[in-house]
Amino acid sequence: MEQINKDSMKADQQKDFNMEITVSDPQKRTGEGGTSTAYVSYQISTKTDNPGYHDGKFNMNDIIVVHRRYSDLLLLHDVLANDYPTCIIPPLPDKKVFQYIAGDRFSQRFTQKRSHSLQNFLRRISLHPTLSQSSILKMFLTSNDWDTYRRSLIDNLPSNKEEVTDAFMNAFKSVNIQNDEFIEIKERSDKLDHTITKLDKIFHKVVKKNDSISEDYVKLGTALQELSELVTGENDELAKNLKIFQEGIIQLSYLINDLNKYLDYDYLVDLKDMEHYIESMRQLIKLKDQKQIDYEELNEYLTKSIKEKDDLIAGYGGSNFFTNKLEELAGISQEASRRDKITKLEERITSLDGELENARKIADGFEQETLKEIAQFENVKAKELKDTLGELADENIKFYEKMLQTWTKVDESLV
Repeated sequence: MEQINKDSMKADQQKDFNMEITVSDPQKRTGEGGTSTAYVSYQISTKTDNPGYHDGKFNMNDIIVVHRRYSDLLLLHDVLANDYPTCIIPPLPDKKVFQYIAGDRFSQRFTQKRSHSLQNFLRRISLHPTLSQSSILKMFLTSNDWDTYRRSLIDNLPSNKEEVTDAFMNAFKSVNIQNDEFIEIKERSDKLDHTITKLDKIFHKVVKKNDSISEDYVKLGTALQELSELVTGENDELAKNLKIFQEGIIQLSYLINDLNKYLDYDYLVDLKDMEHYIESMRQLIKLKDQKQIDYEELNEYLTKSIKEKDDLIAGYGGSNFFTNKLEELAGISQEASRRDKITKLEERITSLDGELENARKIADGFEQETLKEIAQFENVKAKELKDTLGELADENIKFYEKMLQTWTKVDESLV
């Protein structure tokens, strides 16, 4: 925890640098040595005014370009999660999706959507005051020797089995007294998650409906073309007008496809990524709750030990009837046994006092770090929602402007 606080202070003292990260150009590659294993490589372009990223090798205006695969980003995520346990690590898109099962993970639709989601992941990291200053991020975005570096990272990355066990043990437990601020945070996140999930379902229906409408326009365009060909020679003026109208219909189908591509490749991906981002925030709160549960259980154990000692001093309590009889038969003095138990309880209480104070500091420190992370999450969330809604509005405005231009031209061309 002390190291985490130091990292946070260091990040706070850092100058704010601009960083723009773009993930693009997904390409299918084959494994090393011509193996049959194939994967997708993504081009990651970084433009930043942080001199630490250029190391005197690049002009400050240069764009730094590297190529990484999904497993590289997964490693980056895991290293950050290990090094910064109190930070909300942005989520990655799940590797186990239907497209993998269907063998379609190299399709343009899948890789383009994956590129957008990976870009969201990296941009969230770049906006984080602590994660953006990490050495692993710099290495990931700039190193040409990443493959060698990643092998050493994999070898040194500790297992999280203990954390998984703790999480499982506390899965059905809850804190006795929850901070009102966290209750409000949970209610707010639940409401946002519900709204985004609803939007996700609505726009999936919109995309499906738009696909159907576009197909209908294509069929209508084909029918108009056939009709135009049919009347050519008999009524050339009508044939010409039908051709103009058919071109307008086809153009409209193209415009709907363009809008639909944005909705499917960008907007729906942004919504799903936001759902996952909210879940990452919830996981950090659960981890914070686990620290508080550890403190509360330790406090409860200490209280029971103090009560047991007080009962023994008062002359009652302690062992049960059968235990006392067995001790008598073994020739053990009840008074000596009582004093021995009191001594052991006093030692236990002394030890628990120190452990309880340490657990309290950890729980309090984790809570404060969690609140800071949630504040950062709120800033990123607000920016992303504003940008996403702005882009959605811009794409719709672009669609209607082009549609107006198309049909104005059609109207002017018709005799």
